[in-house]
Amino acid sequence: MIWLVFALLTGAAVMAVLAPLARKNAPADASATDKAFFSEQIAEIERECAEGRLDPGDAEAARLEAARRLLRASQTGEKTSLASGKLRAAAAVATVVLVPVVALPLYLHLGSANLPDMPLAERLAKTPPHQDLSAAVAQIEAHLVQHPEDGRGFEVVAPFYLRNGRYEEAVHAFGEALRLLGATPTRHDALGEAIVIAAQGEVTPAARRQFDAALALDEKDAMARYYLGLGAAQEGESEKARDIWTKLLADAPSQAGYRDLVQGQLDKLSGGPAAEQPAATTAEGPATEQGKAIAALPRSQQEATIRGMVARLAERLAQKGDDVEGWLKLIRAYSVLSEPDKAKTALSDGKKALSGKPQEVARLDALAEQLNIGR
Repeated sequence: MIWLVFALLTGAAVMAVLAPLARKNAPADASATDKAFFSEQIAEIERECAEGRLDPGDAEAARLEAARRLLRASQTGEKTSLASGKLRAAAAVATVVLVPVVALPLYLHLGSANLPDMPLAERLAKTPPHQDLSAAVAQIEAHLVQHPEDGRGFEVVAPFYLRNGRYEEAVHAFGEALRLLGATPTRHDALGEAIVIAAQGEVTPAARRQFDAALALDEKDAMARYYLGLGAAQEGESEKARDIWTKLLADAPSQAGYRDLVQGQLDKLSGGPAAEQPAATTAEGPATEQGKAIAALPRSQQEATIRGMVARLAERLAQKGDDVEGWLKLIRAYSVLSEPDKAKTALSDGKKALSGKPQEVARLDALAEQLNIGR
């Protein structure tokens, strides 16, 4: 496509130069005046001879001299016209040949004809470091006001809205991207998840419709299956939720990042390992030496040890709250210990402590959604 544009531009440049050369020059050459003068002189000789004011012999001599000069003026004019025509032709040929011959190698040396187009999302990714992200988003928003048919623009700003707590705008943007760009499992999942987050973790009927649509396009879609299981659990349909999540785990690759999340939900349904041994998997992370030591304690001592560790973690975060990993551990610990009020308080305190770090606040929000902690 770009070569067609270059060809048209080159053609326009050539025609701009050829147009003046194609027109005949308005100014007459110097011989035109001489020819008019000698023609008028011959006519005057004829009139004087007819009136008897000029001797026939003198008239003939004058007529011959005037005719000789007229002939010489005509020959000079023809030569000048021929030379001018040759110059115009040479200039036209030079224009047609030299403009493309010079321009094309120059562009190939300095330009980048094979550089691919950069979509909006990639242009944002190339935003200079000094440019504020909010300013970049504001530019996209202004662009979308003028071009509401740009689905890519909506798809770019939607995650920003979601990360910054602008949930209704995120739902709208994900919806517009889905409408304008077409249905895919990923777009249905994104819209469904945004609806869930806007509803403070509740899998609403509107969200369920999006996840059902994603499964209709891809029956193995993991996100849709997870949220549909979560919705069933919230409705009290434990067996249905267990069936969905069990099948999801069976289909999940061994390295899938969501395996622990799904297994945790199954354990909560059945009161399994996650509920029985929270310290080893929650307070200090899975398979740590400390977790193994706690697991080796008599069951009567495990809970007391775990609660002591959680209390010390909470005390440390109260003194120094800029540790996002610490807040994540504390929220998980309270959730596993079935203390939702404390988990909610930890979430609120953590967001206040990290208020100047929106990306870390977003991590707390994401965990709250996973654990269904009300805000």
